[in-house]
Order: sequence, then C-alpha cells, then structure tokens
Amino acid sequence: MLAKCLAVGYRKGSFSKTQHCKKGTKTRHDKLGNVHSPAGGGYEDHCKKSQLILYLEVDNNNSYSYIDSYFKYSVGSLTEKRRDKITSAMPETVEVDEFSKRNGEPFYVVSEADLDSWLSRTGL
Repeated sequence: MLAKCLAVGYRKGSFSKTQHCKKGTKTRHDKLGNVHSPAGGGYEDHCKKSQLILYLEVDNNNSYSYIDSYFKYSVGSLTEKRRDKITSAMPETVEVDEFSKRNGEPFYVVSEADLDSWLSRTGL
C-alpha cells in the first residue's frame, strides 16, 4: 500500500559506563532497546543505538517506520551531513507493507525498492 511521507526524525544514541556490575552478569537487552553488557572490574556498558524514523500517513492515520538499519548498513554511520542528505531526498510517497504487533496494532515496513531509489537520490 502507498504511504505519504511526512518527515524524517532522528534520535541520538548514547553510551555510558556504570559501576556496581556484579560478577557473572550477562549481556542483556531492556524493553527500550538498550544493551547492558559487563565491561569487567565492576563496570557495565550501557549502549543505546541511534534511530532514523520515517513518519508516515497511511489511510489517514499517522504512523512511523524505522529506516536506520537500511541506511546504516548501506552507508555507514549516520553523521549530520548524511542525515541532511537523506532528509532532503525524502520521497513524497513510499510503498509499505503492514504487519501486526503482538498486541494487534499495525506497524509498517518500507519496501526495499523504495529505499534503494531513495539512497540513489541522496548521492551517498
């Protein structure tokens, strides 16, 4: 189905270290997508990945789709200049596939053909 592109948003990632990590603690992921892994010596690393989000209008409903993994794999890290190029080359409409979450709410995935053409327009 076709979806109208409204905007591209960016959430910055983060990295930090904390103390008091007990011996034997394993790497884990929390509900927010953060990764907690023991670094040794009683320290623990907290990593949160950056996210590139495409805001969409599908059937008169506002929604979003995460597109950061495609661009990170194709281009590399999302520097400010790369994000500006991606935002300026945003298409008017994209083809999306609808899937259901566990709770029944829909989420949308942008087709790879549209992402390929978007990437070619950016010149990266």
